[in-house]
Amino acid sequence: MIVLNIGLEFYSRLANRDKLQGDGKHTAAEFRDTYLSGLNNESVWKSNDPFIALDFSDVRKIGPSFANEAFAYFTKYASPQQILDKIKLVNISTVQRAIIEIELNTGYKKR
Repeated sequence: MIVLNIGLEFYSRLANRDKLQGDGKHTAAEFRDTYLSGLNNESVWKSNDPFIALDFSDVRKIGPSFANEAFAYFTKYASPQQILDKIKLVNISTVQRAIIEIELNTGYKKR
């Protein structure tokens, strides 16, 4: 299983859904395509084996639109709990986890 320190290897402020939001940099779509693209396949979701651990220790902020685009995108393949089993969230604050879980439970919303 890969362990990724998001704040150091990607960006510490996770707020932009796509290139049209904010400054258009460090987007959720870019994050998903770079680090989670291996999950964009229905067959991967047939097992609960962890795919990646995301370390949030250096993340200062995560916004709902980022969480929706990066994580809830996969609700087309799996339930929220299956997603959290496949994508382990470590060193994450209660608020950051709540934002992700809310977006997972409300499903993927395209812009």
